[in-house]
Amino acid sequence: MIHPHLWTVMCLSTAVSAVTVVYPRIGGSETLTCQCPDHQCQRVYWYRILHGNDTPQFLVFCNSANYVNYGAGFNDTRFKAQAQEGSRIIYSLRITGLRKDEAGFYSCVLSSQKLSSPEDLLPPGYYIRPGEHPPTMPPPIKTTKPTKPQLCKSNHQPSKGCSTSVLWPGVGVLLALAMTLISTLYYYSRLPKKCRHNFAKRMQL
Repeated sequence: MIHPHLWTVMCLSTAVSAVTVVYPRIGGSETLTCQCPDHQCQRVYWYRILHGNDTPQFLVFCNSANYVNYGAGFNDTRFKAQAQEGSRIIYSLRITGLRKDEAGFYSCVLSSQKLSSPEDLLPPGYYIRPGEHPPTMPPPIKTTKPTKPQLCKSNHQPSKGCSTSVLWPGVGVLLALAMTLISTLYYYSRLPKKCRHNFAKRMQL
């Protein structure tokens, strides 16, 4: 049995731990690790909170001497806990035969005489999602650079898109000059010969 206050600590760990999401297949296995920051963690408590249920379930207790004690309804057939000692103590929990209804948050609580901060006693947990697939990243969006407008220069051959703006004003000017010249000649040709002579004489003066 776990002391009642430990259940509160377990629930708080879901908020302070950095969760790692894993996607094992249905019937597959997953190995979870819980590393002590130093060599003083002599015990670990593994637990889980299933998806859609806010009640923590105690899975197994393990100490540094590999003494194991399982919670009600759990055994070493599918849940195998052990400790590996070295420069640090690493506790592991291997779960086999994962089912769809076992999706949820899995983690551990360390017990140490020296460590007291939640960051040390509550290592990052795991969110197990059996039978699901990792989300795919959307394809990157390609951006095109805006094209600069082409400037039309009179001393160069007009580029594409500029020929129309250059040609039509020139045509208009030529037509206006032609109409003015035709009108002047027509008006001058209609004058009597004497008037044309006087008009030319005045123009010479």
